[in-house]
Amino acid sequence: MSTRQRFLYLLSALSFTVIISSYLMNSNVIADEKKTEGQKTVEKTIAKDYVCGMDVDKDKALKVEHDGKTYYFCAKHCEETFKKDPSKYLKK
Repeated sequence: MSTRQRFLYLLSALSFTVIISSYLMNSNVIADEKKTEGQKTVEKTIAKDYVCGMDVDKDKALKVEHDGKTYYFCAKHCEETFKKDPSKYLKK
């Protein structure tokens, strides 16, 4: 094999490696963007229970309206505790 043939072989192998690497990096970027989009959706439906600090699904949580704002709770106990003294939990 001549020097020129070796050079062309190495050049084509390097080009192939760069193409595959670029494809794989782009695939990971696309996958990360999809995860981020999905997380944004999840974040919009998650709220913090002001009494115990637990994350709750807004669609399934107990709700209390106070001063024009909705607060979400994981259980009846947390909801009732908040209702007794909302200002205690809103200072946190």
